[in-house]
Amino acid sequence: MCGKINPLAPLSPSRKAWMFLCLLSHPKFARKLGTLVTEGYLARSGWVRSVLTDRIVDADGNPVPWMSRPFIDFIEPRLHRGMNVFEYGSGASTLFLAQRVGQVFAVEDDIDFASVLMPQLPVNAQVVVHGRGTAGYIEASARMNPLPQLVFVDGSDRVECATASLSVLAADAVLILDDSELPEYSIIREKMNTTGFRALDFWGIACTRVERRCTTIFYRDNNALGI
Repeated sequence: MCGKINPLAPLSPSRKAWMFLCLLSHPKFARKLGTLVTEGYLARSGWVRSVLTDRIVDADGNPVPWMSRPFIDFIEPRLHRGMNVFEYGSGASTLFLAQRVGQVFAVEDDIDFASVLMPQLPVNAQVVVHGRGTAGYIEASARMNPLPQLVFVDGSDRVECATASLSVLAADAVLILDDSELPEYSIIREKMNTTGFRALDFWGIACTRVERRCTTIFYRDNNALGI
């Protein structure tokens, strides 16, 4: 007998395996789980494929940002070739954005990762490397010309990078912060609020992750995303 199951209790690996087998012994649960991972949300969002391939992709194998899935669903139809985008931190999101906007400029602090990514970039995307904590990294958004309409803060030194970006954002620009649920980034929310930005939170799972995460869009009136 499985006994009482508490899905929120901390579990050892052996207890976790035992509980999972117990859950699978329930026909209703097994059917729902099977649908979830074969043709349901986890399959259609790309979560299953990402776990199996260890890549951040959608169900068709195309790169997607490593951000909450509800955020991706929201922003994808709002992207267009007239947009200029800056990223703190590069990766699958850089490839995703380059397919949909006019220009992507990203700064990365991991030279080995950047050397793998760069050969995959199309002509409208550029990645430069600067060490974390340096002025070259933190102030990189100021070197984009024309000014970016979207700034993604998803790399190192996020508080400093968000603060530096405030002085270079185009009039219609928005700032996008990933992992905004983390307490250490609450100061970013405060800074954005005091400078006239409103916040729109997108909670949900991200590729390969099992806990809910939050990606936040900070925006003002007449913004590039039409919020």
